[in-house]
Amino acid sequence: MTKTAVILGVGPAEGLGAYLAVKAAQEGLHVIVSGRTQTNLDTVVEAISSSGAQATGIVADATDLSSVTTLIEKAEAIGPIDLAIYNAGNNFPGNFLSMEAEYFENAWRVCTLGGFLFAQGALKAMLERAAGTLIFTGASASMRGKPNFAAFTAAKAGLRAMAQSLAREFQPQGIHVGHIVI
Repeated sequence: MTKTAVILGVGPAEGLGAYLAVKAAQEGLHVIVSGRTQTNLDTVVEAISSSGAQATGIVADATDLSSVTTLIEKAEAIGPIDLAIYNAGNNFPGNFLSMEAEYFENAWRVCTLGGFLFAQGALKAMLERAAGTLIFTGASASMRGKPNFAAFTAAKAGLRAMAQSLAREFQPQGIHVGHIVI
């Protein structure tokens, strides 16, 4: 069976998620591109397919367990997941003193909780084979904060810390986990 790459957080064709999908396809993986917008996914799938590589688009909500579980199951049905990339994010500014808790929570849900849900599903699949790579994309906010980005910074720093823990937990079991600040 062809190995697969599943990338959650694919938006427009000019975005990082699409670029990562094209690169994975060039490496010979069947790429499952996933995000919230079918039109964006179709554009990326068409670009990959037109180059002779294989791609499938699957709409998924990174913050919904059922949606992420279905994504992982569909990816595994196409072929064993060799590469899983979590690229979802919501880099929007907000004034801290007037920020509502819901805004802060939404940043955490997309960046951190979504990463947890995706990682848990991907790692369970990879552990069956004791092989695979799980990558989280980060931003400078993963390392330091700047004015008006407290929610995004907290969420991205949480994702980075989780990735560090997962790397130490799953490396001895044959899984490579990395967090890359882009």
